[in-house]
Amino acid sequence: MNIRRFLTTAAATVLVLAGTAGTARADTTFSAPPGVLYLCSFPGVPSQQVTVVEGFTGPGAVLHGENFSITDISGTIFLSAATRSLMRAVGYDGVRGSGMIPVTASNATPTSSDGGFVWEQIWPSQTGTIDFSARSQSFVAGNPGTAGLTMATSFSLALQFHKRANDTWTSWFMTCTLKVTNPPQNPAFTPDLPVV
Repeated sequence: MNIRRFLTTAAATVLVLAGTAGTARADTTFSAPPGVLYLCSFPGVPSQQVTVVEGFTGPGAVLHGENFSITDISGTIFLSAATRSLMRAVGYDGVRGSGMIPVTASNATPTSSDGGFVWEQIWPSQTGTIDFSARSQSFVAGNPGTAGLTMATSFSLALQFHKRANDTWTSWFMTCTLKVTNPPQNPAFTPDLPVV
C-alpha cells in the first residue's frame, strides 16, 4: 500500500469535510417579512393594530436530532400616529418591561427561551415604538429536510406604561394576536433552516 498516497487522500478528505462543516455552521441572518400586522391591547384605549418587524441570527444548517439555538433576537412594534394620539390622550408617553415575540417552528421542537427585554422608551409626540430583544431561544431539530421558523400567532408582554403627568409607571399585560387578513399574512422567517 502506498502510505504517502493514503495520507494525502485522507488529509484532503478531512479538509473537504471541515470546509463543508464550516459552511453548514456559518451564522445566517433570518428575517420576517416587513410589516406583519398584529392586534394588541393597550391601557385605556381599544385594541390597536400595530406593525411588527423581527429578526435573529441562526445556524446555516443543523443535524437532525441536534440541539441548536437562535441568538440576537430583536424586534420593533410600531405604533401608528393614531394609536400614539390615543395613548397621549390618556396620558401615556413611554414604555418599558419584559417579553418578546417567540419564534415557533415546524420540524423542530422549542426547548427553552430567554424571556426577553423591552427597553425603556419615552416617545416623541407623534410616533412610538416598543423595542424588544432576547439573547437566545433553543430547539431540537426534527427529521432531515428543512425547519420552518415563524413569528408566533399570539404573544404577550409584561409592560409598564409611563404616565407623563406625575412621572409614574402603570403595569399592563399586553396581549397581541396576528391580524386575520385576506389573503392571510405569512409571518415566516427566511430562509428555511436546512436539517441534514
